[in-house]
Amino acid sequence: MQVIENWSHVVGRVERWTPPKDAEEHGELVVRVERVTDVKGEGGKAYPNLLEQGEGDTVRVQVPASAAAKLGAGDGASIALDVRRGHEPGLVFAHPEKIRVEKAR
Repeated sequence: MQVIENWSHVVGRVERWTPPKDAEEHGELVVRVERVTDVKGEGGKAYPNLLEQGEGDTVRVQVPASAAAKLGAGDGASIALDVRRGHEPGLVFAHPEKIRVEKAR
């Protein structure tokens, strides 16, 4: 199966954050998806949005080491991030520069 270039903007709640065990590994977020919107590429055309029907679902998000070190996402925090889907259903990968966390109140 070939993976196409795809991006989705996901807004939701952090259900669990597992930081990486060392500086070279990914961290993992479990996010309850509240809203999904398109991500526009160069020229204004939207990338394929493979999560567009994902509202209400829970997804596992792999966070690259470069972003995981400074993430600080606690359970219940609001989060907005751009993600792409890979081969495994329910597992997505975060864009390291497109993650915003608002601490839980």
